Amino acid sequence: MFAQRMKNAVIAAHDAILGARVKQTYDANRRRHASPFAKGDLVYISTKNITFPRGTVRKLVPKFVGPYRILEDYRNNSFKVELPDRLKQRGVHPVFHASLLRIHIPNDDRLFPGRLETQVADFEEHEAEWAIDKIFSHSGQCTDSVFEIQWKSGD
Repeated sequence: MFAQRMKNAVIAAHDAILGARVKQTYDANRRRHASPFAKGDLVYISTKNITFPRGTVRKLVPKFVGPYRILEDYRNNSFKVELPDRLKQRGVHPVFHASLLRIHIPNDDRLFPGRLETQVADFEEHEAEWAIDKIFSHSGQCTDSVFEIQWKSGD
């Protein structure tokens, strides 16, 4: 009798887990849509994960810049975008998730200026600014600090 009750309890728990999994899958997929982007489309990219030069106020920067052309569709909601060299030098990776892209709708630049990255911030290369990939070690303190690093260029 005890073994039968335990078996029924395990079966009921298993059924509850399967029911919860089905409900969670349904709720997660309810608002999910196929991405509207294709290879060759023009899109705006999000400035959410882009680091801007010192002195640029984040809240005054547009949320999306562009337009840029999609070079490749990886079929998992990831797209390779043709970025200018200025953004690549800042360490921006050219592959974006569909949630960080917006469809390019042509508009009048006189009415809505400031969507190009050159209008948002000065991405010119400065002598005192370098992109670092990894810090291996350091010694010293304050102004006497010495670092062993790897640059983004590979040196």
